[in-house]
Amino acid sequence: MTPARRPFIRSFRLRVALTTGGLAITVVALLFLVASLTLLNRRAAIIDRIMSAQLAGPGFGASPVPLWPAIDAHLNASFSGFAPEGSNERYAILRAVDLQRGVVYQSPNWPSSLLVPETDDSELRSYYGGGSQWRIGQVRRGTMLVQLGVNTTLSEAQLFVSVRRFGLFVLVLCVLVFGVAWYLAGRAMRPIEHLTGVMERIRASDMRQRVSADEEVLEFERLVTVFNDMLDRLDRSFQQSARFSGDAAHELRTPVSILQGELERAFERAGNDPELEQALADMLDEVRRLDNVVRKLLMLSRADAGQLQIPMQPLDLVPMLRELADDLDMMAPDRPLRLDLPPRMETEGDADLLRQVLQNLASNAVKYGLPQGWIAVQGRRSGDSWQIEVANASAGIAFEQRERLFDRFYRADHAYNRRVSGVGLGLALAREIARAHGGELRLAECTPAQVSFSLILPAD
Repeated sequence: MTPARRPFIRSFRLRVALTTGGLAITVVALLFLVASLTLLNRRAAIIDRIMSAQLAGPGFGASPVPLWPAIDAHLNASFSGFAPEGSNERYAILRAVDLQRGVVYQSPNWPSSLLVPETDDSELRSYYGGGSQWRIGQVRRGTMLVQLGVNTTLSEAQLFVSVRRFGLFVLVLCVLVFGVAWYLAGRAMRPIEHLTGVMERIRASDMRQRVSADEEVLEFERLVTVFNDMLDRLDRSFQQSARFSGDAAHELRTPVSILQGELERAFERAGNDPELEQALADMLDEVRRLDNVVRKLLMLSRADAGQLQIPMQPLDLVPMLRELADDLDMMAPDRPLRLDLPPRMETEGDADLLRQVLQNLASNAVKYGLPQGWIAVQGRRSGDSWQIEVANASAGIAFEQRERLFDRFYRADHAYNRRVSGVGLGLALAREIARAHGGELRLAECTPAQVSFSLILPAD
């Protein structure tokens, strides 16, 4: 099965804003393009109309020679509205040719390279000369042929100035459209953010909370219904699992206690039979191990159900940590121990449960540390919390095993050895105890040289 490709833009709000804004900007850009082309064609059509009207006037054929400069000036004034502001160039050119006498008048700015054939064709045409494009029309009145031209290059320059200004306005409008799209996308995401906030407040220890569909918008009603149904199923499954673990652990305590007592009495009556004593001792060790597992399972089931009650009492962690150091000296006398503690570490909690957490960390440091390695216990203040680190020299933990260290009944590959005691419940229970005290237990550092666990507890 081909895995789904990860979207290039992961932000849903940004994708909505880009899609909406992009669509609006595309429409505005198309309107700008169509408007610009329409304006350009409209300008050309207006110039052609004015030129046709001028050529159709009665004055060209009967005008005496002295009046042609005035007519030329009048034409430039007539077409000056089609040129950029501040331009000193002449906009129109005029040429009058007597078919019998030759050229009667020609505008001073008539380009020498502009060659217009002398015909009776009255159709307006475009020619190039003097680096500009000219729209030329001509009319014949008797023996007089009059040619009128307008500099369309200047007209287009003026039009492009207007188009650029309009383009800047369109650009500003596009930015505003995207800003509005971003704002509207954020407003549209508010119901999802509210729904997410409600869902985040639901914890595994209290799945009785539900999301009210009446408080959400109509489009999310089905999503809320599906989510509540899923919570119902999870709640039933969780309650059944917690009830089974608690009931099983509770029911096992009695027969395990009876079995342990019977084995202890049998061991006392074994007399001088070494083989029987050894067999009974082995069975007694296994029963005690089973009893330890049952007690941990019972405590974990209470933690899962939110029933792990901690009698909070003021206490100082320093004496407890010094006792832990003494235990480490006895468990691993050949390993150097580094102890770094402040004078006092006052907090609130249950001394026996916290001692159980620390003993579990110390036991792991001894069991899974290097045979001739070191062990370090450090306590320090970090903001409003105490941070206790238990570190040891180690060969490291595989990366894929680090995330599962706190899973129940999970032990790293090197720990699947019956000579190393434990069933994989110690760290899981220790973390639940730490959380019940308002703290946390985590793997602080894991390198090929050392492993360090950090216990964080609120400071008093």
